Amino acid sequence: MEIRYVRQPNGEASALRRLLSAADDAFVPPLTDESRATVSQAGDDHGSTSIDAYVDDCLNRPLLGAFDGDRLVGFASLEAYTDSDPLAAYTPTTYVSVLLVEEAYRGQGIATRIYDHLLESLPDELPQSSLSTKTWHTNRAHVAILDSLGFECVHRVEDDRAPGIDTVYYARRLS
Repeated sequence: MEIRYVRQPNGEASALRRLLSAADDAFVPPLTDESRATVSQAGDDHGSTSIDAYVDDCLNRPLLGAFDGDRLVGFASLEAYTDSDPLAAYTPTTYVSVLLVEEAYRGQGIATRIYDHLLESLPDELPQSSLSTKTWHTNRAHVAILDSLGFECVHRVEDDRAPGIDTVYYARRLS
């Protein structure tokens, strides 16, 4: 398994579409659910509700990919935020807007390796002061990774994704 930055991710468009489509229902709410547009956002963007919009977003941002040979099996789509209400104490920040690992590859430590890579070496064009992301509080695997790597839960939006499912923002300062 190789973790590497993809500076021009256009060549990965079909792989991104495959991964996002397959994982649509693994997200809360699903990526294509209309309620996704109302989920709390770290920046000024409004939540996408189509796979094509997610693919386009990923193609326009730095991408850290996990490759099994030539096959993209996981990725983190990255953004620079200089202003963010939920992450105010951590801006400017490099924000992980999407983190995804293909189902057959989950449980192998790939998401942790992606975060480790980000913590060790961010692309020069992104803020170097902190790393941040958001998820839902019942996403136990993701939350466990963030906790194990020293991220702090810095903001919580109760019932944001559905009744009883909160959006949680995590951040960690970088050395």
